[in-house]
Amino acid sequence: MLGKTNILKVENMKKSLILLAILGLSLSVFAFDYIPKNTESNPFGSKSGSTVQNNQKAEQTTIPAGMREIKTIDEYFRYLPREVQRHWTPKTSVADYSITVEFIVHRDGTISGVRIISTDYPNANRAVLDAVKSGAPYQPLPKSYTKDKVKAQIVLEYRAK
Repeated sequence: MLGKTNILKVENMKKSLILLAILGLSLSVFAFDYIPKNTESNPFGSKSGSTVQNNQKAEQTTIPAGMREIKTIDEYFRYLPREVQRHWTPKTSVADYSITVEFIVHRDGTISGVRIISTDYPNANRAVLDAVKSGAPYQPLPKSYTKDKVKAQIVLEYRAK
């Protein structure tokens, strides 16, 4: 028979394990097709008229209410993994695992081509795919980013300890 003190210790250990699991979640993001550009002085020459027109069309995208505009692609790639993680409910496991998901973000924040690149725990793949899709549409790409889309890879990690 467990005494009252032992029951409290067990409950506290359960809470500690849950907190450790939550703190053990980590993620990172990789961007492809992205070259940082200094918008004040373009080392590649001036913009053509058609590029300016395309950028003006892109500037018509809207920022969701209550969110601030993301000005650089670097800021965007700090925002994006946090948004995915916010929508992710990890599948619990007795072992650590890592899943890499890849997708394309379009100028208006919509996504396409969502797929798992690598996984240590296939049972958790659906939760990662759902997290990416449920977060969409994301904020539009920054006005300073001149391409119409960017490919991103996000690594979601679960720590069982």
